[in-house]
Amino acid sequence: MNGAQNRDSNQNDYYRADCFPVDFDPYVPGMAEKYGLPGSTDPQGLDLYADTAGPGIYGGSVKRDEERNVIIGTQYQNHNHRPGPVYDGMRYSIMSRAIQAGPEAILTDFPQLKNEISTGGARPLDVCGTIGKGQLITQILIEKVQT
Repeated sequence: MNGAQNRDSNQNDYYRADCFPVDFDPYVPGMAEKYGLPGSTDPQGLDLYADTAGPGIYGGSVKRDEERNVIIGTQYQNHNHRPGPVYDGMRYSIMSRAIQAGPEAILTDFPQLKNEISTGGARPLDVCGTIGKGQLITQILIEKVQT
């Protein structure tokens, strides 16, 4: 079911490798030039063909100024034309990585991370919704955010 599947002459259906439907056409003109061909996309950016976003797009570590404020500017791959948190190239943010592993310990030592901002403007609760394991710890994070 990879690639285009025609249901009728006016509609194309696209599927990720796990058979989840994708609601856009990753093969429209200009996409390969911007994001790369299937199998050769930037792993830190957007992979339209797998319908995934790397840390440059969502949940990544962001640049900060000398006062530790998040720098707002052109987003990675100019994926979003609006200014947003600028990716620093250091892969996923500390909290995004902790969510993948289970954040209980890191939140005990670094409670300020409960409101960390990452690429795409994502906060830890946003990241929880995009990671299977993260969905399992959402309640723990909600309780920490409320304290």
